[in-house]
Formats: sequence, structure tokens, C-alpha cells
Amino acid sequence: MRRFQPTRRSLLAAVAAGAVTAATGLAGPGVARSEAAVRAVTVPPQARTKPVIFVVGDSTSSAYQHSERPRAGWGQALPLLLGPQADVFNYAWSGASSKSFADAGLLDEVVALLQPGDYLLISFGHNDEKVEDPARGTDPQTTFKEYLQKYIDGAAGRGAKAVLVTPVDRRRFSALGIAQDSHGAYPQAVRELAAATGTPLVDLTASSKDLWQKLGAEGTKSHFLHASPGQYPQYPQGVTDNTHFQAEGALAVARLVASELRAQQALPPGYFQNLDARLDALTAIYWPSERPVDKPTVLDVGRGQAFPSVQAAVDAVPTGSTRRTLIRIQPGVYRQAIRVPANKPRISFLGLGEKAEDVVLVYNNASGTLKPDGTGAYGTGGSASVRIEGPDFMASNITFSNDFDEAANQDMKNRQAVALFLTGDRAVLNNVRCLGNQDTLLVDSPSRGVQSRFFFSGCYIEGDVDFIFGRGTAVFFESEIRSLDRGSDSNNGYVSAGSLNIGIKHGYLFTGCRFVSDAAAGSVHLGRPWHPSGDVDAIAQVLVRDSWLGAHISGAPWTDMSGFSWREARFHEFNNNGPGSRITPERPQLDPGLAQEFTLEAYLRGSDGWAPQLAGSRSDSTSRV
Repeated sequence: MRRFQPTRRSLLAAVAAGAVTAATGLAGPGVARSEAAVRAVTVPPQARTKPVIFVVGDSTSSAYQHSERPRAGWGQALPLLLGPQADVFNYAWSGASSKSFADAGLLDEVVALLQPGDYLLISFGHNDEKVEDPARGTDPQTTFKEYLQKYIDGAAGRGAKAVLVTPVDRRRFSALGIAQDSHGAYPQAVRELAAATGTPLVDLTASSKDLWQKLGAEGTKSHFLHASPGQYPQYPQGVTDNTHFQAEGALAVARLVASELRAQQALPPGYFQNLDARLDALTAIYWPSERPVDKPTVLDVGRGQAFPSVQAAVDAVPTGSTRRTLIRIQPGVYRQAIRVPANKPRISFLGLGEKAEDVVLVYNNASGTLKPDGTGAYGTGGSASVRIEGPDFMASNITFSNDFDEAANQDMKNRQAVALFLTGDRAVLNNVRCLGNQDTLLVDSPSRGVQSRFFFSGCYIEGDVDFIFGRGTAVFFESEIRSLDRGSDSNNGYVSAGSLNIGIKHGYLFTGCRFVSDAAAGSVHLGRPWHPSGDVDAIAQVLVRDSWLGAHISGAPWTDMSGFSWREARFHEFNNNGPGSRITPERPQLDPGLAQEFTLEAYLRGSDGWAPQLAGSRSDSTSRV
């Protein structure tokens, strides 16, 4: 496993600069109300090798979370136009004015992150116009300019370069189809301040009005957030919004900003290399699980921390929260069965050790272990050391383990012992280890025919019999899959036992993985079809592609299970290598013509366009500092 390097994304933008409340507003057992429960947390300085273009502004430029897709701000699309010389960090705040952004301390946070050579794009006006709101309203000739000056001065004080951007026009047309002004005196105030201070200016008000006029009243609907009922799962009733953009509009406005920055040489030549590139904005833009300005609650677990156990921290999380809770776990071994119920979404487990081995969540129940209340055995699902039912779960730098001793319990009939059990949709696991023997990792869903998706990146999973199983959709990317040696010369187990419903296209994808083992050559199968309770519609789908297969993999890697033939399942390989890889009639290969239907992106996309693999990529406007 690689050494863990904390990044801003791993801290979920929780602590850009200053204090985060660890327990305020929480309710439930285990909540510490002492001073120790509220602590200041700061991000360690991040060494940067290239300048960052910071975006501050309002909802028209901000980054939106996945639950609001395809709504997007132009700052969210800006990274798509950049070459490799610089990055974008979008800290715009929906609903903010120049005044409320600064008064909330967000300007101070951004200024603290600026370094010499960075750029600060400043775009306000939409909410400054709301003079009836004392928290946001400003006067265009006095307080508006005064607040904008704070941004210019803040950038200069850090050796960064400020750029003023006038507010983008709304979608307003006269009865004759003429695009109308929508910001009164505020754009002119920005122009005057730019001229008076010598600050570069992007006149987005003028250029966007020209674009809207060119597109016309009907053509602009594809740029603003107009959607019919059922078009996007995030807006089941449809939406009509003439202020905010959907993906295509966000990219179009980002092009206006970038074109003017390049024309004025406000940024060095060559920064924007994709201005004329043909881009599919809907698939190229990254929507994070939360916006960077939405700081999560941070709960600390470990000796001397507010919570002695992970479960105590989970119990303290409010039900139904729309805010992420980041549970930071100090190095150590935590022996306890942990449960995250379905009504507690957006929970993250972050191990604070140097590597995943430093934080271990472990228990030792097996399927046949009797419950202490006398109601019978736990069963396979009940044996899990950690069970996550809440959606949008994240885990980084942690080991999940079930150390049930099979050898010491030979008299027990059912010895399946799950380390990690996932059912909540959209789980992301990075640099985690899953340790066990039979049934180590259960990737499932809330019910038959319902899809839940899981993304494992840079992970390590070990076991012997069916150690990756269930009816979920799971992608294993650049991960190590280790089969334990059971001491047999012919059968050392099965990597997978999928049970995906036939109505769901994508089950398990192993891509860029390494399948390793000390077991005898040809003694491990890649998988077999599991039909729970004889369910004839549970038709496993497993694809191993672009991966390295060790010599332990059988020459006939798929096998029957409980009377069901592997040939009736959806088992394929594609473009693999290594001593355990070969092409024979017993090893179905994916039709190359279908390869684009079975990519990492396709498995994760679902109906809502989920794309967690874009986090930290050049498409990501939320994690570059």
C-alpha cells in the first residue's frame, strides 16, 4: 500500500483556514459537550508547483454538488479550458454578495491560501443588488466598490494578481426578442473600479448579453437551467431557472471569461489551450459530493479525543443530515462492530496514520456466531465488522478487518465472516484494506433490483472463498486483489460471487488491478455465480480488464455454484496480461465493439451521472490547493 498523503480533498475542504465546530449542534448518545469536543483544525500548508486561479463570486460562478447536477457555475467549467500550466480552485458561494462573502470570513480564507503568482477572479453583483437585505446589499458607487477593493488589496498583499469580472447577465428578453440588461449600475461600477485601480477587467456582462442575443430566447434554454420533468433525476419535477446555468451554459460562459483573459493577456500566453476544443460539458464537468464552501462537521476519534470509538462518533451524527460529517480516526486498533444506518448519509471515515495499516476497524463475528441475546446466529450480513447503509459514504487510509479464527472454530457450520458490508449508493473508498477469509467484502444494495454503486481506488482486498460478493455495482481501480493460500494444490477459492439482478447492466469491474497470491498455480477461480435463495434473476456480471493476473488464476477461471452454470452468467475478460492470463474457449472475452459500454465511467454513471473518478483530476475545480 502506498504512503498516505493527506490532501485538501481528503480533508473535504473542511478546514481551509480556521476553526471547525466538532460537536456543536449534534444530538445523540456519546456527544461530548466539553471544551475538548470543539477544537480548531487547520490545513497543513500544501506545496504547489504551479499557480492557481482562484474564483470567488456568487451562484453563477460557484461549483455545485452532484445532487444539483446539471446545474453548474462558470468557475466549475473553467478547468476544462486550461492547459497544464495552472489549476483552478473555485470558492464561489451561492447566494453571496461582495459584502456577505467577506463578512462571513470567506475572503480571509481565500487570501490565506493565495501564493505569489496566483490569480484571483472576482465576480459579484447579482446579490449586491438585493439592497433590501442588509446582510448582502451594497450601493454600487460606495459600499460595492469598497468591498471589491478589499479583494484587490487582499490579492496584492499575497503577491497574487486580481482580475475583476462584471456579473453575467440573466436570461431576459423583450417581447421583440431583444436581450435585456439585468444588473443596473453594478457592472459600470466594476468597470470604473478596474479603471481607477489598474485592475484587469473581464466585461462578462457585455459578452454574455451578446451571446444571449446571438442564441435567442429559445436557444438560451439549453444554456440556462431549463429541464423537463424526468429529464434529470436531480430535478424530477423539471426546472425553469433564468439565472443559473446547466452544463452547456456554464462552459459557454467559462469560454467568454477565458477568451477575454487571453485577449487581454491578463494571464500568461498558453494557459487556455482548449478554448476551441469540442467538449461534452455534461460528462466533462466534475460535480463534487459537496461544494467546497460547505464545510463538514469534524469529529475526532481516539485516545484523548472527543469520541473514544468510531461508533460513538457515528451515533452523534444527526439523522437525515445534508451536511457531511468527517470522522477522523487516530492511529490504533478499534475492536467494535460499527453500523452506519441508512438515515445517516454523507459520513466519511479518514484514518490519520501514515498508511492504511495504522487505523484498523476490526471485529470477529461469523455467520454462525450466536447473538448474545439468544435470538440465533448473526448470519452472513450480521457478521460484518463494519456495515454502511448510508449513501455517499467515503473512507480513506483505513483497514477494515474481520479476524474470526476459522481454524479454531472447525465445528461451526457457517464460517462466513464479513469485514465490510456496503449497501448505500455512491460510496468512495480510497487507499483502504479489506481483510478476511470467506466473504470479506459484501458490496450489496438495499433490495433486489435496486442499484448501489461503489468505487474502490488504490485499495487492497484479500480473502479466499467468494471474498468479493453481493448484488452491488462495484469498480475496483488500480487495486490489489490477493487470494489467500488454503493449502490446496487444486482449489484455493474464488475471488468473486456476484448476484446482480439481470435488469442491471453493470456489476463488478476490475480495471488496472493486480491479482496476486502465494497459492498453487491454477488453483484460484476469478468467480462463480451466486443466486441467493435460488433467485434465477440474480445473474452475475463481472469484467476483468486491463489487469495483471498471477499464475494462481485457473486456466478455466469461472466455475459453477449451487447448480447454476457459470456459462449463464455475464463473465468476461478483456486485454489482460500476466502468467494467469490467456485466451481460450473457457475464457469469454468481451467483444471489442462493446468495450466503451463497459468502462469505469459507464459502471459508475448510473442514471444520475455520478463520476467520482474525476475528483482530483484536471476537471475538478474544488481540490487544487
